[in-house]
Amino acid sequence: MSKYKVILTVCEVKNISRAAELLNYTQSAVSQTIRKFEKDLGVRLFRRSKRGMELLPGTEEIAASLRIICQEEARIARIAEGLNHLEKGYIRIGTIQSISYHWLPDILKTFSERYPGIRFELTVDGFSGLKEKIQSGQLDCIFVSQYSVPDLPFIPLGTDELMLVLPAGHPLSEKISVLLEDIREENFILSSDGLDYETGKIFKSNHISPKVQYQLNEDFATLKMVEQGFGVTILPRLLLEQAPFRVCVRPFDAHYTRTLGVAWSDADNPAPAMRKFLDYISALPVGSGISPLHSWYSSSTDEKM
Repeated sequence: MSKYKVILTVCEVKNISRAAELLNYTQSAVSQTIRKFEKDLGVRLFRRSKRGMELLPGTEEIAASLRIICQEEARIARIAEGLNHLEKGYIRIGTIQSISYHWLPDILKTFSERYPGIRFELTVDGFSGLKEKIQSGQLDCIFVSQYSVPDLPFIPLGTDELMLVLPAGHPLSEKISVLLEDIREENFILSSDGLDYETGKIFKSNHISPKVQYQLNEDFATLKMVEQGFGVTILPRLLLEQAPFRVCVRPFDAHYTRTLGVAWSDADNPAPAMRKFLDYISALPVGSGISPLHSWYSSSTDEKM
């Protein structure tokens, strides 16, 4: 393992013993690596404080450069492994919560049956976090909506409808479908991606400013708030499939949809394992991952999802 990875791990966890545990090193080996690196640089990097091992002022750019070096070392290793073993490799996948539950398990299972030597690392995050990670080289591909990655190559997998989620027994539950205008005066709960993406686009195109009362960074927590009567929200149908909350779900008359699929960085040619994965994704029938629209959103208001 490179000395850069050791130094960077200490930067991240701020603790030598914890870094040693994560890297399967001894504490003394980690300490020696730090001392030697500082000696070679002629600069001290760390100071001990109540919060642990902290970077000294002015050394943040060194840590940022170490992060780039480690990412490139990992990329070189992946390329070399792919060249030496065409059926092996390592792919870092980022995904939104709904796709991680409902699409990826089947996709990865079938792919892994064909290519058992290719390993995966999965990261679940919101659109903004995933986009930042792929732009910084921390991920190889991300499963997101096309609207969230306008500047990246994208393979569509299917469409997903955005639905209104109401507390059980809400007056709007009497309707089979609703207008966006119907929720203009309702207390609105923002979910993880806020108004930066499709939900915000819907409100803006209809010239409506929602009465935002709460904003949460986790979609299931948003559903719990709706269940408890704090307000209404808009969430994608794929996320709502089999969600364990007693809420009422209604479609909009306009049937707002988004396109879901996989995006990747076009900065470099994909490694062999990544190319195999993209070829496999490209061969999937568009819409194959979307399950049929069930009747639960048009049934009784007290039905448990």
